[in-house]
Amino acid sequence: MRISNPSLSHLTKNPLTTIIILLAISLLVLFLPSRLSNRIKMVCITPIQPLQWTTCFCSNTVSNFFHNVITAWHDAQKKRQLEVQVDELKNKIIEQQDIIYKLNNKLSNLSKFQPENRTTGASIIPADIIGYDSSNFRKSISINAGLKHGVKVNNIVVSRNTLIGRVVVTSARSSIVQLITDPASRIPGRVLQTREQVIIEGNATAFCQLKYVPRWAKIKTGDDIVTSDTGGLYPPSLPVATVIKNEIQSGALFQSVKVLPKVDISKIESVLVITQW
Repeated sequence: MRISNPSLSHLTKNPLTTIIILLAISLLVLFLPSRLSNRIKMVCITPIQPLQWTTCFCSNTVSNFFHNVITAWHDAQKKRQLEVQVDELKNKIIEQQDIIYKLNNKLSNLSKFQPENRTTGASIIPADIIGYDSSNFRKSISINAGLKHGVKVNNIVVSRNTLIGRVVVTSARSSIVQLITDPASRIPGRVLQTREQVIIEGNATAFCQLKYVPRWAKIKTGDDIVTSDTGGLYPPSLPVATVIKNEIQSGALFQSVKVLPKVDISKIESVLVITQW
């Protein structure tokens, strides 16, 4: 009876047999002399070196790529955060600059108010402008000072030592100021250079006009208009406006004089209320 020897392929199909063979080979290599074992290692490693190099190169390339992507993402996040912080700092600087400007404006108003008015007992109440009348027929502003601050009706209001109006309505904490450009405003005044008595009247624009200027009065462009104490409502000598145009029409008894207020009211933020003088 013929008995066939098991082939190598048959043996390798059995997992246990394969494991035993690999262990035997490993033990054999372990106990071989170092020179022989090193040669065997080199022979085994040489065929797979290109594969190892390719695998290592691909692994490093992929690792570097993802590292660069993550680094770029983190850098972009930090850049956005820094940009937000810079914008916030810029806004804070602008806010502080605005506060400084307002404080400087208030100090300028106080310092420019005539010293002689203060020495004669003038009482001053600083106030901020909190509203403008948008009507085409009325010119007024609202301020954040009222009865509780000592403001009363007919108190005059100045800015940069220049008359801008008078208080017409008061409440506990606010007041309405009729501007000199309001059509209902009538202010007694004088031409500084000629001493002519005039009435400064608003016309609902950025300009005013002088009423009752005699035909023979020698008024010219650039003359200054100041307040008069006639009637006792306004203190004397407060600057009001400057003459920019005057005409004498044929047969008219009075000149037509156009004046520009000394202060552009649309650009001021704070005023002084003069309660007595």
